[in-house]
Amino acid sequence: MYETEDLYTYVDYICHIDTPRYKGLKIVPSISAMRDLMKHGKTLADAAEILENGHDAPRKRKKGVIERWADSGKKTFNAVAAMDYNEQAKEEVWVLVHFGKFTRKK
Repeated sequence: MYETEDLYTYVDYICHIDTPRYKGLKIVPSISAMRDLMKHGKTLADAAEILENGHDAPRKRKKGVIERWADSGKKTFNAVAAMDYNEQAKEEVWVLVHFGKFTRKK
């Protein structure tokens, strides 16, 4: 009837990605933020690390938007995320809207 290989379905070969989280909610990148991450050679996990362990940015953001900074040598990395509702997943998520690097002033 069926060979052993035919018993496996495509579901067995799907890669399940463990999406990074911040405050219990998934972090999903915008297209612009994904370009920023690639430009700086960073991953979504790096952005999650900055959001989790970085310090608050001195500038104010509107309600539901956060900006966190992490110092690395003379450079500072910053991640900006906004809370949003994902219609497909039917859940609240953090949307990474910007990831950047700059040199701190003395």
